[in-house]
Amino acid sequence: MGFSFEAVHALDYEDLRPGYALEAVRWIVERAGVDRDAVVVDLAAGTGHLSRRFVELGMPVVAVEPAGNLRRVLKERLPAVRTIAGVAERMPFGDGAVDLVVVGNAFHHFDEVPAFAELRRILTPSGAAALFWARSNDDRDPALAAIQRVVRETVDRADRAPTFVHAYDAWHHPPERVGGFGIIERRSFPHRYNVPSARLADLYATSSDVASLPEPDRGALLARIRELTRHLPATLEIAGSSDVDLLVRDGTPSP
Repeated sequence: MGFSFEAVHALDYEDLRPGYALEAVRWIVERAGVDRDAVVVDLAAGTGHLSRRFVELGMPVVAVEPAGNLRRVLKERLPAVRTIAGVAERMPFGDGAVDLVVVGNAFHHFDEVPAFAELRRILTPSGAAALFWARSNDDRDPALAAIQRVVRETVDRADRAPTFVHAYDAWHHPPERVGGFGIIERRSFPHRYNVPSARLADLYATSSDVASLPEPDRGALLARIRELTRHLPATLEIAGSSDVDLLVRDGTPSP
């Protein structure tokens, strides 16, 4: 949808973003009925936050990521994971070759209709896709809520908010189903993570809604975040969740 993560600092992306609850990954493995012989694809894998969780469970993963800077960090941090370049709308896998595709906080960047068609093409007749979303409960912390208000106001004031911002918001409430898949099943798992207050602006700089802002808006926003975090404790514990949408392929032949 027009944004490249080549624009973000890859090590900040790796070191500061929240990752996913291990229990969410365990649930997907069990619910999708995959084992260590399955072919699992982490699509739009970034630097491997979600791949890492599957590796911890002893499952082989193929990571697909279009941004070269993120792929390089993924290869350095997870050398056992096969990492390849690719995009959701044209994946380098044969028909029915994949048992499970997982997507970590990235589906809103895809062109939805061809992406779902491509997912359905590469999945086995009983295969599944799992869309993971890393959510933070900013409203429970007044300081974080104030920062999030500033971020959203700045993004909304931009000439035109990117399509992926609206798509992300839409997936707070997933549809009941999409073509070629059964009814979507959602589960939410608590997930807490720590961030140094002095690095909070760097964390926001890795988010596509902020990274895609034009200058000087982006620089002014990051300066404002640094100002708002100056008097906070050295480390923030952020309460959030790993939300997961499970889509099971309906089993009929692909067109």
